[in-house]
Amino acid sequence: MKENLNDLQPESDILSSLKFCVFDLETTGGNTKTDKIIEIGLVNIDGKEIGEKKSYLIDPERKIPDFIQKLTSIKQADVEGCPKIDSVMEEILEFIGDRVLIAHNSSFDVPFLNSVLKRLGRPELKNKSICTNLMTKYLIPSLMNSNLNYMSKIFKIKHTKAHRALDDADATAKLFINYLDIFESKGLTKINHLYYPKNRFELDLVNYKKDSSVDEIRAKISKMPAPYIVSFKGENGVILFAFPCSNDSREVEYIMEKTTSLNWETMTIKLIGPFTEVLLKYTHLFAKLDHENKQDVITKLWDLHLQKSERKELLSKALEFEKYDFLIINHLVPEQYTIYPLASLGHKSELIFRYPGHKKKLAQYINSRGNKAVNNKVRKVNVPPQLKEFIDCYMAKSQIENKEVFFFDKTIAIKKVDDFYEAFEKFFLKNKNIYNYPQKYI
Repeated sequence: MKENLNDLQPESDILSSLKFCVFDLETTGGNTKTDKIIEIGLVNIDGKEIGEKKSYLIDPERKIPDFIQKLTSIKQADVEGCPKIDSVMEEILEFIGDRVLIAHNSSFDVPFLNSVLKRLGRPELKNKSICTNLMTKYLIPSLMNSNLNYMSKIFKIKHTKAHRALDDADATAKLFINYLDIFESKGLTKINHLYYPKNRFELDLVNYKKDSSVDEIRAKISKMPAPYIVSFKGENGVILFAFPCSNDSREVEYIMEKTTSLNWETMTIKLIGPFTEVLLKYTHLFAKLDHENKQDVITKLWDLHLQKSERKELLSKALEFEKYDFLIINHLVPEQYTIYPLASLGHKSELIFRYPGHKKKLAQYINSRGNKAVNNKVRKVNVPPQLKEFIDCYMAKSQIENKEVFFFDKTIAIKKVDDFYEAFEKFFLKNKNIYNYPQKYI
């Protein structure tokens, strides 16, 4: 199989020519020298279609540890009388053939299978391999949990028997086909991009060069799945202009005007999530703009989102933020949230956490950051005054409307834990993550 194909070959032709074998192992443990395979599942993919499947229960010739029996639901009695690995290895190798191997944790599965081959006095596999777990981290870098159960959930893949080899292999195959669709939509031109997609195919990011089609750019920003930041860079990567977008249709013409009036080299669109977080992430870009562009941005933000007549009332409301210590907002990724200390609203101070899985992590963060604030050890984020005023007013209006922003003080979170989580859950039950990311992506 050639590693590089002609850049002019359509991506659909590239993908239809590929053959993969997705596999998963269940073992008695993680030691390749002493542990044994108890089950193997294999699923073939031709182009982007699932083909033949095979699975084998294997007699490991040793006791299956209790925790493995509980994890996999494979009991000792299930493998009694099953074939030993050496009697089915030839059939397994024939099924795999020269296909590219796919596994959700190939750094475990491939070496383990090779260790078995070595014990049997057979040559190790020469097949190329791809890890969908690693691929996930390349494509969705903001994802905190990439295990197969969670990936199946967010991509709506049926996965009812976790830690059973064939079901895991089948779910991995469907996840990989999802990724192949993504590669195709993003213009895959070389097979080796599948092996190392970093900085090419992130689902929350897209780059355009100055010779890109204006119609393509317009179509893209007209159907973004979540609020985003758009930025234009000139020669040597200098920021010419950047704007925080809320997915308001009125923003499209504003951005398109910039594509024609600016002498840009690269245009970048970055999905963020709730508009509050867009504004917070935008502050460092705003600081790099010249005076004229800053004024243009502020005028446009007020025009799109707030009434000038509201300014006095909202600034008065924003003064109440002083009684709070922290702010939590939804993250772009489902089941993830971002918390900021109000004394330092910047990305270096944020914590992205999952709920309820990261309760302990969240409590430690609140306690640590709260103590730093008391001791004046918080690094302030310098936000230009005119932008800070708008952000304060936007958050004040959001708080009045009980949307996007969840404010609280550390005392409640530390001393009245049940009350805190009850309020947290109530707020985010009303303010659900609506972005359906990563199924919907740039």
